[in-house]
Amino acid sequence: MKNIIAVLMIVTFLSSSAQAFSVFAVKKEGAKKGPVKSFIEQKRLEREQENAVKNDINEIKNVLKCLTEYSNEHNVEKVLTLYDKSYRSFDGFNYETFTKMLKETFEAYDNLTYESDIQGINLYKDKAVVTLVDTTRATLSSPKAKKNADENSDMSTGYLEGECNYAIYLQKINGCWKIIGDNVISEITSIKYGSAREYPMEFTAPMNAPYDSDYCLTLKMTPKKHTKVVASLGKEEILYPSAEPRDVFRKLPKDGILERVVHSNENGFNEYAIASVGITKMDVAQDLSVIEFQMTGLAFLMQRVNLYKDINPLREVKKDKENTLKDTDKAKDKSEPEKEDKKDNVKNKG
Repeated sequence: MKNIIAVLMIVTFLSSSAQAFSVFAVKKEGAKKGPVKSFIEQKRLEREQENAVKNDINEIKNVLKCLTEYSNEHNVEKVLTLYDKSYRSFDGFNYETFTKMLKETFEAYDNLTYESDIQGINLYKDKAVVTLVDTTRATLSSPKAKKNADENSDMSTGYLEGECNYAIYLQKINGCWKIIGDNVISEITSIKYGSAREYPMEFTAPMNAPYDSDYCLTLKMTPKKHTKVVASLGKEEILYPSAEPRDVFRKLPKDGILERVVHSNENGFNEYAIASVGITKMDVAQDLSVIEFQMTGLAFLMQRVNLYKDINPLREVKKDKENTLKDTDKAKDKSEPEKEDKKDNVKNKG
């Protein structure tokens, strides 16, 4: 908005100055009315422009407010009214796929809630980019997690927490602002059941990585006495429908640090780095004759990894220039003998 107002101020200054100089070429009576009228007109135009920008920003804020409200209501139909059918995410999902994913999310997490914090709004005439941070929370019920668990542990209830930093792209279509795309910059989600909620866990993966290359995943946590922790580190491409994860569990080392190097896909799809953690309690009989293990905690940690193509376009341009120069030199070399032949022909004719 500041840039738009700055341009208007410059235009106003130039216009007023031009008319002020032209006043000396007219009659004296017109010299008083001309500049005053121009100044008032320009101020009116500035106010109209400022009001138009303020109205657009307020309308955009209202769209985002409705997006949070409708999402918390799990009302798919109302959410879709805020999107244009030309919508496409930076992950490649179109309007139809987004609709399916939205329905499945609301069905799977019936008490999922959203909080949205606007970081900034940039307006470009009939287009806008809004940066936001979303926080998601949910309480999960899973009979499967209760199976083979300790009777004293609350494994049937899990807690989901997530934070997403992203940008939404909007366009004014037929007088209404509609969402036409979004780009997720970073995303972290954790789901914990039972005793896993009591354990601080640090799962790290790169925010960005070249595709078709290696990157490292790291899990850090400190097990308590008489417990054992096994974990699986892996990654999955962000596709729809999502694939079933392949878990290969390993025992957490004594230092509490588990690492794994994975290879990003060669197709360039963004990925989710995933850590699956299982916590078991060990019960030993007094005579050491029996050792029992019971699952007391389960956790799933997820972090987005955006992939990029690792090339340098400047280097490619430089090569093209070198090739062009070589081709030019070759053309010159070919043309020089022809010139000499023409000179010889002239001499012979003489």
